[in-house]
Amino acid sequence: MKITFRKNVLLDGLFPAMSTVSTRNTISSIEGVLIETMEGNTVRLSTYDMNKGIRILIEAEEILEEGSYIINAQRLLQIVKVMTDELVTIEVDARYNARISSGKSQFSLFALKGSDFPSLPELKGDRGFALKSNLLKKGINKILHSVAENDTRPMLCGANFKIGEGKIELVSCDSYTLSKYTLYGEIEDIGDESSMESSFIVPGHALNELIRLLPDGEDHITEFYMTRKHCIIEIDNMVFFTRMIDGDYIDYNRILPKEQTIFVRINREEFLRSLERATLVADEKIQGSGRSHVKLTLDGNVMTVTSNSVNGNVYDEIECTHEGEALEIGFNCRFLINSVRAAEGEELSITMKSPSQSITIEPTEKSDKNDFYYMVLPVRMNG
Repeated sequence: MKITFRKNVLLDGLFPAMSTVSTRNTISSIEGVLIETMEGNTVRLSTYDMNKGIRILIEAEEILEEGSYIINAQRLLQIVKVMTDELVTIEVDARYNARISSGKSQFSLFALKGSDFPSLPELKGDRGFALKSNLLKKGINKILHSVAENDTRPMLCGANFKIGEGKIELVSCDSYTLSKYTLYGEIEDIGDESSMESSFIVPGHALNELIRLLPDGEDHITEFYMTRKHCIIEIDNMVFFTRMIDGDYIDYNRILPKEQTIFVRINREEFLRSLERATLVADEKIQGSGRSHVKLTLDGNVMTVTSNSVNGNVYDEIECTHEGEALEIGFNCRFLINSVRAAEGEELSITMKSPSQSITIEPTEKSDKNDFYYMVLPVRMNG
C-alpha cells in the first residue's frame, strides 16, 4: 500500500478518529487505525474500541498502491502533526513495515494486516430519523451534566432518547439531579420502519465524543439509525456508532416533585453569577472536612446565597419574586450551577416545598424553543 495525502486532509480524518481508539487494551489492532483504499482516490479510516467506533472517508492526493493495513493511531497522529511538508506519504511493504515520509523527514512503524481489525457491527438500521446537527448537539449539551459516571443501574450511565412526532425528549439522571430537554424542529423519519414512537439509551461516554463530532452550523444534517444493539450516526463523510444500553429507562415521571408550595422567579444570569461566587468557597477541598454546601434562604422577595468552609465564607443577596413561606435549603453547589447554566432565558421559575425535597427549574414561559426541566436534590445541612 502506498498513499499520498495532503497533511491537513489526513489530520482532518485522524483527529475525529482518535476519539474511538482504545487506550486501555493489550490488543494492538484496536489501538490502531485501519487504513483502506477505496474506489477512486478515496481512503477509509476506521477506529473501534469494542464499544464505539468511527468510519470516515477522506480524499487522497494519489493512491499509488492499494491495500488495507492497521497502524498505531496515536503514533501516526503524532508523526503527521510534526511533518513540515504539505504532502505526507504512507507506505506499507510486504513485511508490514510502515514508512511515513514528508519532504526529507521519514518515520518507520510496524503495521498489521487489515484483516486483523475486529469485525464492525452492521452500520445500517431499520429505524432512523434525521435532524439538524446543531439542534442535536445543543440538546445533548443541555442534559449531559446529569448522566451518571458510575452507578449500579447501568441505564443511568446514559441518556434516554424518546422520539415522538416532531420532537425528541432527552432525559438524564444521576440520582442527585435530573435533566429533561425537548428538541423541536424538522425531524424526518428516514428508516424502513417508523421510529417516531420509540426510545433508546445512549451511553454517556459516547455522548461526550458525539458532541465533539457534531458541527455547529445550521446547514448540516445528522442521520441517526438504530439497530437492536447499536445506534449509528452519519455526519457528513463520517459514521459514528456505539452500543446502546440495554434495558428500560427509569420511570422519571413518577419521581418528579408534585404539589410544590413555594414559587420563585429569578434572573438567571444574576443567580448563576451568585452561585459561581459561592462555589469559590463551597468547592474548596479541605483535608478531613469534605465539601461545603451552598445555602439558599428565601424571605420575602430576597434570596440569600451563603456558604461557609474552614477557609472562609461568602454572602450574597439577589432580588426575586417569591410566593409561599420562608425557606432555608442546601445544595451541592456544583450540581445546582450545572442545572442553572444549562437552562435558557432571562428568567427562571423555581419551585420548592421543603428543605428535604427536590426543587425544579423551568422556563417562566414555555415555548417551542426552550422546553427544559431540571430537578436538583438538596443536601442535609448540619448548621
